[in-house]
Amino acid sequence: MTNVRIELPEIITIATEISGPTIAVLGGVHGDEFEGVLATRQIMTFAKKYSLKEKIKDVAPAHPVAWNASTRESPIDGLNLARVFPGIPNGRPTEMVAHHITQNLIAESDLVIDLHSAGKGFDMALLCGYQDSGSAISLQSMKFAQTFAAPYTWRHGGAAAPGRSLSAAAVLGIPSIYVEGRGGSQVRIADLECYLNGVKRILHSLEMISESTVPLTTSLQVVGDGNTDGGISAPVAGYFTTRASVGDFVEIGDLLGEILNENADTIAQIRAPQSGVVMLVRRLSPVVINDTLSIIAQIEKVKNSCE
Repeated sequence: MTNVRIELPEIITIATEISGPTIAVLGGVHGDEFEGVLATRQIMTFAKKYSLKEKIKDVAPAHPVAWNASTRESPIDGLNLARVFPGIPNGRPTEMVAHHITQNLIAESDLVIDLHSAGKGFDMALLCGYQDSGSAISLQSMKFAQTFAAPYTWRHGGAAAPGRSLSAAAVLGIPSIYVEGRGGSQVRIADLECYLNGVKRILHSLEMISESTVPLTTSLQVVGDGNTDGGISAPVAGYFTTRASVGDFVEIGDLLGEILNENADTIAQIRAPQSGVVMLVRRLSPVVINDTLSIIAQIEKVKNSCE
């Protein structure tokens, strides 16, 4: 890797002399997730025009080589940026990108907002998620997630999985949230508006701006593991055909889809292991054993929006 050119992402800062918190916004941690980068640029355009208190910092795209290739992993070293935080200063290219972001963006912030989407491979509910480890930092993260007021607010129990921006923030004692959108290489205006308005509501809650928008709907509170490397996995290789869609309410045992063989015969039925709401569905039909097919979250409570 010594001859590989390392492309570190540009970190942009908008600052004033007025005292206040520093907000870090990440977009494009995965190169096939377009919403986060576009939304971050809209956020920064808004911040430049507004009399903002203190600082907002962004990195978008966070992984330039993956962004330029529109891929989830780096085409240089094959690494997933969202699995190598806090990074290594003299490591492989993607690890060096993670270290750069951790040191120069995450560590200098009072809140981390990581804007993701489902990318090419999945369909996901429009959500804001956070980790609940029972700490004071988790409580702050919960409040920010509820303030964001996405259609779904997803609570994940325990510490964040290693390698995430959220786990890097937690080690540094910084609250953090993440956002997911529908993805599929399609950018929906409604999703971008949700990202932008959610961040505005957080800025307003921190008294960084004087007004924000009211959510159009209440946020459904759900709980469960949101790790896209886990979930309901394929027991056999074949072609995954779906019955359930993102946002569907299912009962335990309901049919989520089937896996067909080369002759289009059903070789496996995929059923809901628990009752809840479908938060993720695989888009790509060809699967191998252990590919993630779906994730279901339990409904925790319905809460009126924070506005």
